[in-house]
Amino acid sequence: MALTHEMQVARHRLVLFCLGGASALALWALAENWDDPALPPPLYLALFSFVATYSGVALALAGPVSVVRALRGALLIAVPVTALISLAGLRHVIATDLLDDPVMLSVITVLVTFSAPFLLVWLQAPTEWRSYAALFDAAWTMAVRYGVAWIFVGVFWLVIFLSNALFELVGVDFIDRLLEIDGAPFGLSGAMLGLGLAVVYELRDKISPFLILRLLRLLVPVVLVVLVVFLAAVPFRGLSDLFGEFSAAATLMGAAIVAISLISTALDRDDTRAVYTKGIRIATRVLALLLPLLALLAVWSVVLRVRQYGWTPDRVLAAATTLFVLAYALGYGGAVLLGKGWAARVRNVNVAMALTIIVTAALWLTPVLNPYRISANNQVARFLEGRIDLDQVPFWSLQQEWGKAGRAALLRLETTAAQTGKQELLDRIGAVRNAPSQYKFTRTIEERQTPGRVESLVGLMAVRPETATLAPDAFSGVPFYRMNQWLDGCKQTLPDGRPGCVFIQGRFTRTTGNLTEGMILFLNDQGQARANIFQRLENGETGVRDVYDPVSNRWASLPGDVIAQALDGGFDIRPSGINALHIGGAVLVPGN
Repeated sequence: MALTHEMQVARHRLVLFCLGGASALALWALAENWDDPALPPPLYLALFSFVATYSGVALALAGPVSVVRALRGALLIAVPVTALISLAGLRHVIATDLLDDPVMLSVITVLVTFSAPFLLVWLQAPTEWRSYAALFDAAWTMAVRYGVAWIFVGVFWLVIFLSNALFELVGVDFIDRLLEIDGAPFGLSGAMLGLGLAVVYELRDKISPFLILRLLRLLVPVVLVVLVVFLAAVPFRGLSDLFGEFSAAATLMGAAIVAISLISTALDRDDTRAVYTKGIRIATRVLALLLPLLALLAVWSVVLRVRQYGWTPDRVLAAATTLFVLAYALGYGGAVLLGKGWAARVRNVNVAMALTIIVTAALWLTPVLNPYRISANNQVARFLEGRIDLDQVPFWSLQQEWGKAGRAALLRLETTAAQTGKQELLDRIGAVRNAPSQYKFTRTIEERQTPGRVESLVGLMAVRPETATLAPDAFSGVPFYRMNQWLDGCKQTLPDGRPGCVFIQGRFTRTTGNLTEGMILFLNDQGQARANIFQRLENGETGVRDVYDPVSNRWASLPGDVIAQALDGGFDIRPSGINALHIGGAVLVPGN
Protein backbone atom coordinates (compact mmCIF):
# COMPACT_ATOMS: atom_id res chain seq x y z
CA MET A 1 0.00 0.00 0.00
CA ALA A 2 1.35 3.41 -0.98
CA LEU A 3 2.14 5.74 1.88
CA THR A 4 0.21 8.96 2.15
CA HIS A 5 2.06 12.26 2.02
CA GLU A 6 1.67 12.69 5.78
CA MET A 7 3.11 9.24 6.41
CA GLN A 8 6.04 9.93 4.10
CA VAL A 9 6.78 13.16 5.97
CA ALA A 10 6.56 11.41 9.34
CA ARG A 11 8.82 8.59 8.13
CA HIS A 12 11.42 11.04 6.83
CA ARG A 13 11.39 12.94 10.09
CA LEU A 14 11.77 9.73 12.08
CA VAL A 15 14.65 8.51 9.93
CA LEU A 16 16.60 11.77 10.26
CA PHE A 17 15.75 11.91 13.97
CA CYS A 18 17.26 8.46 14.44
CA LEU A 19 20.20 9.14 12.12
CA GLY A 20 21.09 12.36 13.94
CA GLY A 21 20.74 10.74 17.36
CA ALA A 22 22.77 7.67 16.39
CA SER A 23 25.53 9.84 14.88
CA ALA A 24 25.78 11.98 18.00
CA LEU A 25 25.86 8.92 20.26
CA ALA A 26 28.57 7.32 18.13
CA LEU A 27 30.72 10.45 18.36
CA TRP A 28 30.09 10.63 22.11
CA ALA A 29 31.08 6.98 22.56
CA LEU A 30 34.30 7.56 20.63
CA ALA A 31 35.07 10.70 22.63
CA GLU A 32 34.54 8.78 25.87
CA ASN A 33 37.03 6.11 24.79
CA TRP A 34 39.70 8.22 23.16
CA ASP A 35 42.37 6.85 25.54
CA ASP A 36 41.25 3.21 25.49
CA PRO A 37 44.47 1.15 25.08
CA ALA A 38 42.49 -1.43 23.09
CA LEU A 39 41.87 1.22 20.42
CA PRO A 40 45.16 2.19 18.70
CA PRO A 41 45.42 5.93 17.93
CA PRO A 42 45.50 5.45 14.11
CA LEU A 43 42.34 3.33 14.27
CA TYR A 44 40.65 5.79 16.63
CA LEU A 45 41.51 8.69 14.32
CA ALA A 46 40.09 6.84 11.32
CA LEU A 47 36.89 5.88 13.16
CA PHE A 48 36.28 9.34 14.57
CA SER A 49 36.99 11.02 11.23
CA PHE A 50 34.72 8.64 9.33
CA VAL A 51 31.79 8.93 11.74
CA ALA A 52 32.02 12.73 11.92
CA THR A 53 32.38 13.22 8.16
CA TYR A 54 29.89 10.55 7.12
CA SER A 55 27.14 11.65 9.48
CA GLY A 56 27.58 15.34 8.69
CA VAL A 57 27.46 14.80 4.92
CA ALA A 58 24.66 12.24 5.04
CA LEU A 59 22.43 14.56 7.07
CA ALA A 60 23.15 17.39 4.63
CA LEU A 61 22.25 15.24 1.61
CA ALA A 62 19.13 13.60 3.05
CA GLY A 63 16.15 15.58 1.81
CA PRO A 64 17.41 16.89 -1.52
CA VAL A 65 18.01 13.20 -2.30
CA SER A 66 16.49 10.11 -0.70
CA VAL A 67 17.91 8.86 2.58
CA VAL A 68 19.23 5.71 0.91
CA ARG A 69 21.05 7.72 -1.77
CA ALA A 70 22.31 10.12 0.89
CA LEU A 71 23.75 7.26 2.95
CA ARG A 72 25.45 5.81 -0.12
CA GLY A 73 26.57 9.15 -1.50
CA ALA A 74 28.12 10.30 1.77
CA LEU A 75 30.62 7.45 1.40
CA LEU A 76 32.07 9.21 -1.64
CA ILE A 77 33.32 11.99 0.64
CA ALA A 78 33.71 10.17 3.96
CA VAL A 79 35.94 7.37 2.67
CA PRO A 80 38.58 9.48 0.85
CA VAL A 81 38.55 12.17 3.55
CA THR A 82 39.08 9.51 6.23
CA ALA A 83 41.95 8.07 4.22
CA LEU A 84 43.52 11.51 3.85
CA ILE A 85 43.13 12.25 7.57
CA SER A 86 44.69 8.90 8.42
CA LEU A 87 47.58 9.74 6.12
CA ALA A 88 47.97 13.14 7.78
CA GLY A 89 47.90 11.41 11.17
CA LEU A 90 51.18 9.70 10.26
CA ARG A 91 52.88 13.09 10.67
CA HIS A 92 52.39 12.79 14.42
CA VAL A 93 54.07 10.52 16.91
CA ILE A 94 50.55 9.87 18.23
CA ALA A 95 48.05 9.99 15.36
CA THR A 96 45.23 11.46 17.43
CA ASP A 97 47.30 14.60 18.11
CA LEU A 98 45.96 15.76 14.75
CA LEU A 99 42.59 16.36 16.43
CA ASP A 100 44.21 18.97 18.69
CA ASP A 101 45.52 21.04 15.77
CA PRO A 102 43.12 23.85 14.77
CA VAL A 103 44.95 24.37 11.48
CA MET A 104 44.40 20.78 10.37
CA LEU A 105 40.79 20.82 11.56
CA SER A 106 40.20 24.02 9.58
CA VAL A 107 41.59 22.45 6.40
CA ILE A 108 39.48 19.30 6.88
CA THR A 109 36.37 21.43 7.41
CA VAL A 110 37.08 23.38 4.23
CA LEU A 111 37.63 20.16 2.26
CA VAL A 112 34.30 18.66 3.36
CA THR A 113 32.34 21.91 3.12
CA PHE A 114 33.48 22.72 -0.41
CA SER A 115 33.07 19.13 -1.62
CA ALA A 116 29.53 18.56 -0.35
CA PRO A 117 27.71 20.84 -2.87
CA PHE A 118 29.50 19.16 -5.82
CA LEU A 119 28.44 15.76 -4.50
CA LEU A 120 24.83 16.83 -3.98
CA VAL A 121 24.55 18.22 -7.51
CA TRP A 122 26.19 15.09 -8.94
CA LEU A 123 23.72 12.86 -7.10
CA GLN A 124 20.80 14.90 -8.46
CA ALA A 125 22.09 15.38 -12.03
CA PRO A 126 25.49 13.79 -12.80
CA THR A 127 26.07 15.84 -15.95
CA GLU A 128 25.44 19.14 -14.14
CA TRP A 129 28.06 18.78 -11.39
CA ARG A 130 29.92 21.91 -12.60
CA SER A 131 26.78 24.00 -13.14
CA TYR A 132 27.20 27.17 -11.12
CA ALA A 133 23.45 27.67 -10.73
CA ALA A 134 23.02 24.19 -9.28
CA LEU A 135 26.11 24.50 -7.06
CA PHE A 136 24.98 27.90 -5.79
CA ASP A 137 21.56 26.55 -4.82
CA ALA A 138 23.05 23.44 -3.23
CA ALA A 139 25.59 25.35 -1.13
CA TRP A 140 23.14 27.92 0.14
CA THR A 141 20.46 25.30 0.80
CA MET A 142 22.89 23.29 2.93
CA ALA A 143 24.00 26.38 4.82
CA VAL A 144 20.45 27.53 5.57
CA ARG A 145 19.26 24.03 6.56
CA TYR A 146 22.11 23.51 9.01
CA GLY A 147 21.87 27.06 10.36
CA VAL A 148 18.14 26.88 11.09
CA ALA A 149 18.45 23.32 12.44
CA TRP A 150 21.12 24.36 14.94
CA ILE A 151 18.92 27.25 16.04
CA PHE A 152 16.16 24.69 16.61
CA VAL A 153 18.55 22.62 18.76
CA GLY A 154 19.29 25.70 20.85
CA VAL A 155 15.59 26.46 21.31
CA PHE A 156 14.96 22.81 22.24
CA TRP A 157 17.46 22.98 25.09
CA LEU A 158 16.06 26.29 26.25
CA VAL A 159 12.63 24.66 26.50
CA ILE A 160 14.13 21.66 28.32
CA PHE A 161 15.86 23.83 30.91
CA LEU A 162 12.76 25.94 31.49
CA SER A 163 10.60 22.82 31.79
CA ASN A 164 13.02 21.31 34.26
CA ALA A 165 12.93 24.50 36.35
CA LEU A 166 9.12 24.36 36.44
CA PHE A 167 9.10 20.68 37.38
CA GLU A 168 11.56 21.29 40.20
CA LEU A 169 9.06 23.71 41.75
CA VAL A 170 6.66 20.78 42.23
CA GLY A 171 9.27 18.17 43.06
CA VAL A 172 9.31 16.38 39.69
CA ASP A 173 12.87 15.50 38.63
CA PHE A 174 12.52 13.05 35.74
CA ILE A 175 14.26 15.47 33.32
CA ASP A 176 17.26 15.62 35.64
CA ARG A 177 17.34 11.84 35.79
CA LEU A 178 17.05 11.61 32.02
CA LEU A 179 19.93 14.02 31.44
CA GLU A 180 22.11 12.14 33.90
CA ILE A 181 22.05 9.09 31.62
CA ASP A 182 25.40 8.77 29.88
CA GLY A 183 25.27 10.25 26.41
CA ALA A 184 21.65 11.39 26.68
CA PRO A 185 22.34 15.13 26.08
CA PHE A 186 24.43 14.30 23.01
CA GLY A 187 21.91 11.86 21.62
CA LEU A 188 19.05 14.31 22.11
CA SER A 189 21.03 17.12 20.46
CA GLY A 190 21.79 14.96 17.43
CA ALA A 191 18.22 13.75 17.19
CA MET A 192 16.87 17.30 17.34
CA LEU A 193 19.39 18.36 14.69
CA GLY A 194 18.20 15.58 12.38
CA LEU A 195 14.55 16.47 13.03
CA GLY A 196 15.29 20.14 12.37
CA LEU A 197 17.02 19.32 9.07
CA ALA A 198 14.00 17.27 8.00
CA VAL A 199 11.47 19.98 8.81
CA VAL A 200 13.53 22.77 7.22
CA TYR A 201 13.67 20.77 3.98
CA GLU A 202 9.92 20.23 4.08
CA LEU A 203 9.49 24.02 4.33
CA ARG A 204 12.11 24.78 1.65
CA ASP A 205 9.65 26.99 -0.22
CA LYS A 206 9.21 29.14 2.87
CA ILE A 207 12.63 28.81 4.54
CA SER A 208 14.99 29.44 1.64
CA PRO A 209 18.18 31.43 1.10
CA PHE A 210 16.18 33.97 -0.92
CA LEU A 211 15.58 36.40 1.95
CA ILE A 212 19.15 36.10 3.25
CA LEU A 213 20.60 36.74 -0.20
CA ARG A 214 18.42 39.80 -0.71
CA LEU A 215 19.46 41.23 2.65
CA LEU A 216 23.16 40.57 2.08
CA ARG A 217 23.04 42.45 -1.22
CA LEU A 218 22.20 45.62 0.68
CA LEU A 219 25.61 45.44 2.37
CA VAL A 220 27.55 45.73 -0.90
CA PRO A 221 27.47 49.58 -0.96
CA VAL A 222 28.35 49.68 2.75
CA VAL A 223 31.42 47.48 2.30
CA LEU A 224 32.40 49.46 -0.80
CA VAL A 225 32.36 52.75 1.13
CA VAL A 226 34.40 51.21 3.94
CA LEU A 227 36.94 49.82 1.47
CA VAL A 228 37.27 53.15 -0.37
CA VAL A 229 37.83 55.04 2.88
CA PHE A 230 40.35 52.43 4.03
CA LEU A 231 42.36 52.45 0.80
CA ALA A 232 42.32 56.25 0.73
CA ALA A 233 43.65 56.37 4.30
CA VAL A 234 46.46 53.85 3.78
CA PRO A 235 48.94 56.38 2.31
CA PHE A 236 48.40 58.68 5.30
CA ARG A 237 48.53 55.88 7.85
CA GLY A 238 51.69 54.36 6.45
CA LEU A 239 52.41 50.73 5.67
CA SER A 240 54.71 50.22 8.64
CA ASP A 241 51.93 51.13 11.09
CA LEU A 242 49.35 49.18 9.11
CA PHE A 243 51.38 45.98 9.31
CA GLY A 244 52.58 46.43 12.87
CA GLU A 245 50.52 43.50 14.14
CA PHE A 246 49.56 40.14 12.66
CA SER A 247 45.94 40.99 13.35
CA ALA A 248 46.22 43.40 10.43
CA ALA A 249 46.66 40.42 8.08
CA ALA A 250 43.69 38.63 9.62
CA THR A 251 41.55 41.77 9.33
CA LEU A 252 42.53 42.30 5.69
CA MET A 253 41.83 38.67 4.83
CA GLY A 254 38.52 38.78 6.64
CA ALA A 255 37.47 41.95 4.83
CA ALA A 256 38.47 40.46 1.47
CA ILE A 257 36.53 37.24 2.14
CA VAL A 258 33.47 39.28 3.11
CA ALA A 259 33.78 41.27 -0.14
CA ILE A 260 34.12 38.08 -2.20
CA SER A 261 31.06 36.61 -0.52
CA LEU A 262 28.97 39.74 -1.08
CA ILE A 263 29.93 39.94 -4.75
CA SER A 264 28.90 36.30 -5.24
CA THR A 265 25.69 36.95 -3.32
CA ALA A 266 24.82 39.95 -5.47
CA LEU A 267 25.33 37.96 -8.70
CA ASP A 268 23.27 35.02 -7.38
CA ARG A 269 22.93 31.80 -9.38
CA ASP A 270 22.40 33.42 -12.80
CA ASP A 271 21.57 36.72 -14.51
CA THR A 272 17.81 36.28 -14.06
CA ARG A 273 18.16 36.36 -10.28
CA ALA A 274 21.19 38.65 -9.99
CA VAL A 275 20.88 42.10 -8.46
CA TYR A 276 19.12 44.45 -10.85
CA THR A 277 19.14 47.69 -8.85
CA LYS A 278 21.46 49.95 -10.80
CA GLY A 279 23.21 51.45 -7.79
CA ILE A 280 23.99 48.12 -6.13
CA ARG A 281 25.04 46.57 -9.45
CA ILE A 282 27.52 49.41 -10.05
CA ALA A 283 28.74 49.09 -6.46
CA THR A 284 29.31 45.36 -7.05
CA ARG A 285 31.46 46.05 -10.11
CA VAL A 286 33.51 48.73 -8.35
CA LEU A 287 33.98 46.45 -5.34
CA ALA A 288 35.29 43.73 -7.65
CA LEU A 289 37.76 46.20 -9.17
CA LEU A 290 39.05 47.38 -5.78
CA LEU A 291 39.26 43.88 -4.32
CA PRO A 292 42.75 43.14 -5.78
CA LEU A 293 44.22 46.10 -3.85
CA LEU A 294 42.85 44.74 -0.58
CA ALA A 295 44.08 41.25 -1.43
CA LEU A 296 47.58 42.52 -2.26
CA LEU A 297 47.77 44.29 1.09
CA ALA A 298 46.74 41.05 2.81
CA VAL A 299 49.43 39.11 0.94
CA TRP A 300 52.07 41.70 1.76
CA SER A 301 51.14 41.72 5.45
CA VAL A 302 51.69 37.96 5.64
CA VAL A 303 54.97 38.27 3.72
CA LEU A 304 56.25 40.81 6.22
CA ARG A 305 55.26 38.63 9.16
CA VAL A 306 56.95 35.57 7.69
CA ARG A 307 60.12 37.58 6.98
CA GLN A 308 60.16 38.74 10.58
CA TYR A 309 59.23 35.55 12.41
CA GLY A 310 59.53 32.71 9.90
CA TRP A 311 57.05 29.99 9.01
CA THR A 312 54.64 28.31 11.42
CA PRO A 313 51.63 26.14 10.49
CA ASP A 314 49.35 29.11 11.22
CA ARG A 315 51.34 31.29 8.83
CA VAL A 316 51.40 28.61 6.15
CA LEU A 317 47.60 28.52 6.37
CA ALA A 318 47.45 32.32 6.35
CA ALA A 319 49.69 32.43 3.28
CA ALA A 320 47.55 29.87 1.45
CA THR A 321 44.41 31.79 2.36
CA THR A 322 45.78 35.10 1.13
CA LEU A 323 46.89 33.51 -2.15
CA PHE A 324 43.40 32.14 -2.70
CA VAL A 325 41.94 35.53 -1.82
CA LEU A 326 44.31 37.14 -4.33
CA ALA A 327 43.33 34.62 -7.01
CA TYR A 328 39.65 35.34 -6.39
CA ALA A 329 40.32 39.09 -6.48
CA LEU A 330 42.31 38.98 -9.72
CA GLY A 331 39.68 36.76 -11.30
CA TYR A 332 36.87 39.11 -10.27
CA GLY A 333 38.75 42.21 -11.33
CA GLY A 334 39.72 40.69 -14.67
CA ALA A 335 36.15 39.57 -15.29
CA VAL A 336 34.88 43.13 -14.81
CA LEU A 337 37.61 44.69 -16.95
CA LEU A 338 36.72 42.41 -19.88
CA GLY A 339 33.34 44.15 -20.07
CA LYS A 340 30.05 42.58 -21.11
CA GLY A 341 29.31 39.20 -19.57
CA TRP A 342 31.42 39.92 -16.50
CA ALA A 343 28.89 38.36 -14.10
CA ALA A 344 29.03 35.01 -15.88
CA ARG A 345 32.83 35.12 -15.81
CA VAL A 346 32.78 35.79 -12.05
CA ARG A 347 30.60 32.70 -11.60
CA ASN A 348 33.08 30.65 -13.63
CA VAL A 349 35.87 31.94 -11.38
CA ASN A 350 33.92 30.72 -8.34
CA VAL A 351 33.61 27.19 -9.75
CA ALA A 352 37.28 27.03 -10.71
CA MET A 353 38.41 28.38 -7.35
CA ALA A 354 36.17 25.96 -5.42
CA LEU A 355 37.72 23.01 -7.24
CA THR A 356 41.22 24.41 -6.67
CA ILE A 357 40.54 24.81 -2.96
CA ILE A 358 39.30 21.20 -2.73
CA VAL A 359 42.46 19.91 -4.44
CA THR A 360 44.73 22.06 -2.26
CA ALA A 361 42.97 21.00 0.94
CA ALA A 362 43.40 17.36 -0.08
CA LEU A 363 47.11 17.92 -0.82
CA TRP A 364 47.46 19.59 2.60
CA LEU A 365 46.68 16.22 4.15
CA THR A 366 49.36 14.44 2.10
CA PRO A 367 53.19 14.63 2.24
CA VAL A 368 53.07 16.99 -0.75
CA LEU A 369 52.08 19.92 1.48
CA ASN A 370 53.18 19.40 5.07
CA PRO A 371 53.05 22.65 7.08
CA TYR A 372 54.92 21.02 9.98
CA ARG A 373 57.87 20.16 7.78
CA ILE A 374 57.87 23.60 6.17
CA SER A 375 57.74 25.34 9.55
CA ALA A 376 60.28 23.14 11.35
CA ASN A 377 62.86 23.31 8.56
CA ASN A 378 62.45 27.06 8.25
CA GLN A 379 62.82 27.79 11.97
CA VAL A 380 65.91 25.59 12.29
CA ALA A 381 67.48 27.18 9.22
CA ARG A 382 66.82 30.66 10.62
CA PHE A 383 68.62 29.75 13.84
CA LEU A 384 71.57 28.06 12.16
CA GLU A 385 71.98 31.05 9.85
CA GLY A 386 71.99 33.43 12.81
CA ARG A 387 68.76 35.22 11.91
CA ILE A 388 67.17 34.43 15.28
CA ASP A 389 68.66 33.85 18.72
CA LEU A 390 68.15 31.00 21.14
CA ASP A 391 65.16 32.62 22.84
CA GLN A 392 63.29 32.77 19.54
CA VAL A 393 63.61 29.07 18.67
CA PRO A 394 60.15 27.43 19.12
CA PHE A 395 61.43 24.45 21.11
CA TRP A 396 58.05 23.43 22.49
CA SER A 397 56.39 23.51 19.08
CA LEU A 398 59.19 21.46 17.56
CA GLN A 399 58.94 18.80 20.26
CA GLN A 400 55.22 18.65 20.94
CA GLU A 401 53.16 20.39 18.24
CA TRP A 402 54.82 19.92 14.85
CA GLY A 403 54.79 16.16 14.76
CA LYS A 404 57.59 13.95 13.51
CA ALA A 405 58.96 16.74 11.31
CA GLY A 406 59.41 18.96 14.37
CA ARG A 407 61.22 16.26 16.30
CA ALA A 408 63.45 15.48 13.33
CA ALA A 409 64.37 19.17 13.11
CA LEU A 410 65.09 19.22 16.86
CA LEU A 411 67.38 16.22 16.40
CA ARG A 412 69.30 18.11 13.70
CA LEU A 413 69.70 20.99 16.13
CA GLU A 414 70.96 18.60 18.79
CA THR A 415 73.53 17.10 16.40
CA THR A 416 74.76 20.56 15.44
CA ALA A 417 74.93 21.64 19.08
CA ALA A 418 76.96 18.55 20.02
CA GLN A 419 79.37 19.14 17.15
CA THR A 420 79.84 22.85 17.93
CA GLY A 421 79.81 22.59 21.73
CA LYS A 422 76.71 24.76 22.27
CA GLN A 423 75.84 23.59 25.76
CA GLU A 424 72.93 26.01 26.32
CA LEU A 425 71.25 24.70 23.18
CA LEU A 426 71.73 21.12 24.36
CA ASP A 427 70.34 22.01 27.77
CA ARG A 428 67.19 23.50 26.26
CA ILE A 429 66.63 20.52 24.01
CA GLY A 430 66.99 18.22 27.01
CA ALA A 431 64.62 20.39 29.03
CA VAL A 432 61.89 20.44 26.40
CA ARG A 433 62.05 16.66 26.01
CA ASN A 434 61.63 16.12 29.74
CA ALA A 435 59.08 18.86 30.46
CA PRO A 436 55.54 17.59 31.19
CA SER A 437 54.01 20.88 30.01
CA GLN A 438 54.92 24.06 28.19
CA TYR A 439 54.60 25.97 31.44
CA LYS A 440 57.14 23.69 33.14
CA PHE A 441 59.52 24.03 30.22
CA THR A 442 59.21 27.82 30.26
CA ARG A 443 59.75 27.91 34.03
CA THR A 444 62.86 25.73 33.72
CA ILE A 445 64.39 28.06 31.14
CA GLU A 446 63.45 31.16 33.14
CA GLU A 447 65.01 29.79 36.32
CA ARG A 448 68.21 29.05 34.42
CA GLN A 449 68.32 32.53 32.89
CA THR A 450 67.27 34.55 35.93
CA PRO A 451 70.73 35.10 37.51
CA GLY A 452 72.15 36.40 34.24
CA ARG A 453 69.15 38.65 33.67
CA VAL A 454 69.42 40.09 37.16
CA GLU A 455 73.10 40.83 36.63
CA SER A 456 72.47 42.45 33.22
CA LEU A 457 69.60 44.53 34.54
CA VAL A 458 71.55 45.86 37.54
CA GLY A 459 74.43 46.67 35.21
CA LEU A 460 72.27 48.59 32.73
CA MET A 461 69.85 50.32 35.09
CA ALA A 462 70.88 53.87 35.96
CA VAL A 463 70.00 54.91 39.53
CA ARG A 464 68.84 58.31 40.72
CA PRO A 465 69.64 60.18 42.84
CA GLU A 466 73.25 59.48 41.99
CA THR A 467 74.10 58.73 45.61
CA ALA A 468 71.71 55.74 45.56
CA THR A 469 72.85 52.24 44.61
CA LEU A 470 71.34 48.87 43.75
CA ALA A 471 72.49 45.62 45.37
CA PRO A 472 73.77 42.98 42.92
CA ASP A 473 70.75 40.78 43.68
CA ALA A 474 68.25 43.64 43.91
CA PHE A 475 65.93 42.23 41.22
CA SER A 476 66.04 38.60 42.31
CA GLY A 477 62.48 37.28 42.59
CA VAL A 478 61.03 39.75 40.09
CA PRO A 479 58.67 38.00 37.63
CA PHE A 480 60.58 37.00 34.52
CA TYR A 481 58.33 38.88 32.12
CA ARG A 482 58.83 42.08 34.13
CA MET A 483 62.59 41.74 33.91
CA ASN A 484 62.28 41.20 30.15
CA GLN A 485 60.21 44.39 29.82
CA TRP A 486 62.79 46.39 31.78
CA LEU A 487 65.74 44.85 29.92
CA ASP A 488 64.11 45.55 26.56
CA GLY A 489 63.61 49.15 27.66
CA CYS A 490 67.19 49.46 28.88
CA LYS A 491 68.54 48.06 25.59
CA GLN A 492 66.81 50.85 23.70
CA THR A 493 68.95 53.97 23.70
CA LEU A 494 68.03 57.60 24.14
CA PRO A 495 69.14 60.15 21.50
CA ASP A 496 72.27 60.83 23.55
CA GLY A 497 73.15 57.11 23.68
CA ARG A 498 72.17 56.43 27.31
CA PRO A 499 70.07 53.32 28.14
CA GLY A 500 66.30 53.82 28.05
CA CYS A 501 65.64 53.06 31.71
CA VAL A 502 66.17 54.55 35.15
CA PHE A 503 65.52 53.54 38.77
CA ILE A 504 64.37 56.49 40.91
CA GLN A 505 64.87 55.49 44.51
CA GLY A 506 62.32 56.80 46.99
CA ARG A 507 59.52 55.86 49.36
CA PHE A 508 56.22 55.75 47.43
CA THR A 509 54.22 53.36 49.59
CA ARG A 510 53.45 52.95 53.26
CA THR A 511 54.97 49.46 53.35
CA THR A 512 57.35 48.98 56.25
CA GLY A 513 60.47 46.87 56.28
CA ASN A 514 61.57 47.90 52.77
CA LEU A 515 65.21 47.32 51.94
CA THR A 516 64.84 48.88 48.48
CA GLU A 517 61.97 50.86 46.97
CA GLY A 518 61.66 53.05 43.93
CA MET A 519 60.04 53.76 40.61
CA ILE A 520 61.38 52.25 37.37
CA LEU A 521 60.89 54.18 34.15
CA PHE A 522 61.59 52.29 30.92
CA LEU A 523 60.92 52.60 27.18
CA ASN A 524 58.37 50.35 25.51
CA ASP A 525 58.28 49.19 21.87
CA GLN A 526 56.52 52.40 20.80
CA GLY A 527 59.19 54.62 22.33
CA GLN A 528 56.95 55.73 25.20
CA ALA A 529 57.98 55.66 28.83
CA ARG A 530 56.21 53.23 31.12
CA ALA A 531 56.59 53.01 34.90
CA ASN A 532 56.47 50.43 37.68
CA ILE A 533 56.84 50.62 41.45
CA PHE A 534 59.47 48.18 42.70
CA GLN A 535 59.86 47.01 46.28
CA ARG A 536 62.30 44.59 47.88
CA LEU A 537 61.69 43.76 51.53
CA GLU A 538 64.27 42.83 54.11
CA ASN A 539 63.05 39.21 53.98
CA GLY A 540 63.96 39.07 50.28
CA GLU A 541 60.40 39.22 48.92
CA THR A 542 59.83 41.52 45.94
CA GLY A 543 56.78 43.32 44.64
CA VAL A 544 56.04 45.11 41.37
CA ARG A 545 53.01 47.34 40.80
CA ASP A 546 51.83 49.44 37.90
CA VAL A 547 51.86 53.22 38.21
CA TYR A 548 48.84 55.51 37.96
CA ASP A 549 48.63 59.21 37.07
CA PRO A 550 45.74 60.76 39.07
CA VAL A 551 46.09 64.04 37.15
CA SER A 552 45.36 62.52 33.72
CA ASN A 553 43.27 59.76 35.34
CA ARG A 554 45.02 56.96 33.45
CA TRP A 555 47.79 54.42 33.80
CA ALA A 556 51.19 55.96 33.28
CA SER A 557 52.26 56.28 29.65
CA LEU A 558 54.60 59.22 29.11
CA PRO A 559 56.77 60.66 26.34
CA GLY A 560 60.09 58.89 26.06
CA ASP A 561 62.06 62.04 26.89
CA VAL A 562 60.98 61.90 30.56
CA ILE A 563 63.64 59.23 31.06
CA ALA A 564 66.31 61.72 29.97
CA GLN A 565 64.77 64.25 32.38
CA ALA A 566 65.00 61.72 35.20
CA LEU A 567 68.62 60.90 34.35
CA ASP A 568 69.41 64.63 34.46
CA GLY A 569 67.69 65.00 37.84
CA GLY A 570 64.58 66.74 36.50
CA PHE A 571 62.14 65.16 38.91
CA ASP A 572 60.79 65.69 42.40
CA ILE A 573 59.33 63.38 45.03
CA ARG A 574 56.78 65.03 47.29
CA PRO A 575 53.56 64.09 49.08
CA SER A 576 50.29 63.68 47.19
CA GLY A 577 48.28 61.71 49.75
CA ILE A 578 51.30 59.43 49.60
CA ASN A 579 54.60 60.33 48.04
CA ALA A 580 54.37 60.83 44.27
CA LEU A 581 56.91 61.27 41.51
CA HIS A 582 56.45 64.59 39.72
CA ILE A 583 58.08 64.50 36.29
CA GLY A 584 57.30 65.90 32.86
CA GLY A 585 54.03 67.43 34.08
CA ALA A 586 52.79 64.06 35.35
CA VAL A 587 52.13 62.89 38.90
CA LEU A 588 52.93 59.19 39.33
CA VAL A 589 51.69 57.12 42.25
CA PRO A 590 51.40 53.36 42.85
CA GLY A 591 48.29 51.81 41.35
CA ASN A 592 45.88 49.78 43.46
